[in-house]
Amino acid sequence: MSKELTFLLSRAVPDVCVWRVEVVKSLVPVRIFRGLKRMCFKTGVSYSFDVRPEPYLYWRRFKEIYPRWRRLAFKCGQRHSVVICELCPEFASRSMLIEWLSDVLDLSQGERNLLRLVGVG
Repeated sequence: MSKELTFLLSRAVPDVCVWRVEVVKSLVPVRIFRGLKRMCFKTGVSYSFDVRPEPYLYWRRFKEIYPRWRRLAFKCGQRHSVVICELCPEFASRSMLIEWLSDVLDLSQGERNLLRLVGVG
């Protein structure tokens, strides 16, 4: 799985070195509104890509090359929360993360199926 992602993301931004890419699962607080004035927090999960060795450089360059990344992130995460940060956007599921990447990179149906087949999505 990691080899396929590494190849795909290094091809997406060829001028930045990519040694390794992994899907990262993180625990995040999720706000839940109960009534008009009361709010509580639960723990949820989010998924993103960790690109090494220079994640900040990689994602800055990625966002320059693919300016529609933000619009597609909100489109993929419209029913769930999507967190936009300095690095990769964070999604509520692995499949939403892969769908976003596939849309941004405009992958063929075969490439999308390959990512699902190797267990990424």
